[in-house]
Amino acid sequence: MPDARPLEEVACCLCRGNRSRVLFHRPYEPGAFSECGDFGATTDRFQNYGRIVRCLDCGHVFTNPRPAAPELLDGYGACVDQEYLAESSSRSINAHLSLNTIKRFVRSGKLVEAGASVGYFLNAARADFEVTGLEPSRWACDIARQRFKLDMLQEPVEGLSRLAPGSLDVVAMIDVIEHLADPTGAAAAAARALKPGGLLYLVTPDIDSLSARLLRGYWWGLRPAHIHYFSRASLGRMLAAAGFEVVRSASFGRIFSYGYWASRLRHYPAFLYRSLTGLIRAWGVEDKFLYLNTRDAVEVCARKRAAA
Repeated sequence: MPDARPLEEVACCLCRGNRSRVLFHRPYEPGAFSECGDFGATTDRFQNYGRIVRCLDCGHVFTNPRPAAPELLDGYGACVDQEYLAESSSRSINAHLSLNTIKRFVRSGKLVEAGASVGYFLNAARADFEVTGLEPSRWACDIARQRFKLDMLQEPVEGLSRLAPGSLDVVAMIDVIEHLADPTGAAAAAARALKPGGLLYLVTPDIDSLSARLLRGYWWGLRPAHIHYFSRASLGRMLAAAGFEVVRSASFGRIFSYGYWASRLRHYPAFLYRSLTGLIRAWGVEDKFLYLNTRDAVEVCARKRAAA
């Protein structure tokens, strides 16, 4: 990939305000966003996340300045994340956790996942829905097509705006909205593509969670590729402005192997990381699964309101 281009100053995506205060600042490393490691879902780069600010007008938290939207799109398009495949079994289980929540509200119909990666969620959902994936990474699209025979469009989330209005029953964005240059535009595009009463399903880190408040600049959710940090309140405001009514908002836990969970502590104090990985090896449970809900990710279901 080419060298990173200059960063750009942006207004708040929720209220268009330009007044903010700095919450955390760890300057990007030289050459940040010039290689795939910054864009992969399994990146362990939780430091050097740039300057994170809070809007003084509406309270939304975001990265400013940040890479321009075309640079971000180029990065995700070129992203290759082989490590993501190592947890295939647990990712498939997590897909069913999300699917079970969606089916409380919509049990069948047309479903599009924006930011579908290699297709674990779509593969789970295809038993109940007619599924299509939008994914900018050529590598991920190829794997989804080859491994799961899925209908994949190599497009970013903005591809939702090119779908027929009112044609979908569900739009899913799992660990996606925080990466987008224009999340408000993505929410509006989802609303346009959904039928009245259709469901938007989101999962994203929660900047207002207890662990985020306690860990502050060391929270796992702060990373270079995350450029928006939503709370339940700010997410609710954005969705309401796009024409949605939130019908569920809850913390979201995941299942991963003990070894994977331990690897996420690589950048925390060395004694903690070494002690935990040593115990896991001694117990022989590196490949065993563990469900954890640290209550710092939020799962939101929002219905598209019927036109007045």
